[in-house]
Amino acid sequence: MMEKQFVIGLIITLPLIVFWLWMAWDLGGDDDMSGSEKFYWLLAFLFLNVFAAVYYYVYVYRRRH
Repeated sequence: MMEKQFVIGLIITLPLIVFWLWMAWDLGGDDDMSGSEKFYWLLAFLFLNVFAAVYYYVYVYRRRH
């Protein structure tokens, strides 16, 4: 029973971590943003984690790509 919960937790958690890292990597490489904008986004990524990454994806990443 415990192994099943662990596997389900990994199935949910790993894609979220990969998505967060992908958006953080994109944020670091975004040359259109000023340094202060990047700093504020970085704070959001650190404190709000995946929620900030989803917001960044919807309102910044998708408009740029």
